[in-house]
Amino acid sequence: MSPVKLSIIIPAKDRNDPKLAELLRSIYLQDFPKEELEVLVVTEGTSESAKAIGIRKAKGEVIGILASDNELIGNRFLTEIYEWLNCHDAAYPAHYHYTKKDDILNRYFALIGGNDPLSFYMGKNDKSSYLGYPKTNELGTIGDNGFFIYKDLIEKTDLDNYYHIDNALEASTNTVAVGGYRIWHKTGGNIFSFFRKRYRYGLQHAFNKNRRWHLVDFRRRKDIVRLIWFIFVTLTVIQPLYLSIRGYLKVRDVAWFIHWLACAMTVFTYGLLIIHLCLSRLFQSLSAPMAALKA
Repeated sequence: MSPVKLSIIIPAKDRNDPKLAELLRSIYLQDFPKEELEVLVVTEGTSESAKAIGIRKAKGEVIGILASDNELIGNRFLTEIYEWLNCHDAAYPAHYHYTKKDDILNRYFALIGGNDPLSFYMGKNDKSSYLGYPKTNELGTIGDNGFFIYKDLIEKTDLDNYYHIDNALEASTNTVAVGGYRIWHKTGGNIFSFFRKRYRYGLQHAFNKNRRWHLVDFRRRKDIVRLIWFIFVTLTVIQPLYLSIRGYLKVRDVAWFIHWLACAMTVFTYGLLIIHLCLSRLFQSLSAPMAALKA
């Protein structure tokens, strides 16, 4: 019996999710030897703790982490990514799959290279934008949506406080974005329900004290400048509109023109998160002395 070479880890809330079925079908159609592949669908815990559970259970020498709303494009995806690891610690597809058959929000995210306009402006996207903007040499929000790494590297990181970006960046100093292979991320849908989901995710993870990586690191002057620039261009509208026109001239799709709305929704959502955090801390600081008096 051949040893397992590649373990695919998929956190999932619902095993009956149609998107998960599409992902599993795309894995089944791969030309990677089935006897050397294992697929772990983990329904325990949060999406982050599920990844840690999967890493601990995996038997393969290489770990691949996919979201349940992903789909692999092309039947040589796994084979080619796996071969890239002969020379690198970790690898991931350079672009999201773009198709005009997709809904408008998914098309927009594929075009800008990520599902968060702030990460786009911070230069920390998980995939490349069709605009090639902004220029950056930094690794961004990697660790999910088609991230592949040697198991012995990722399991040395803090699995008890697992966050896919933090652990991926800590595990690898030699990570490559592989061109020519794409992953379909079906995360969109209704823009308002999407940002409600981002708000819930932010409450759960963004301000957790165990986080090591931050989308905006206030210890870095460059991050502060980029954040101020993002807020400024969103409020003044002109630059997002310019990028929409520039993007449309490259790829003729009206999805570019929701860019300003997505930026505005991001400012509003993250602004609410910060207010929520400040009020929570204020309430805690006021309630602590009262609790001490009652004791």
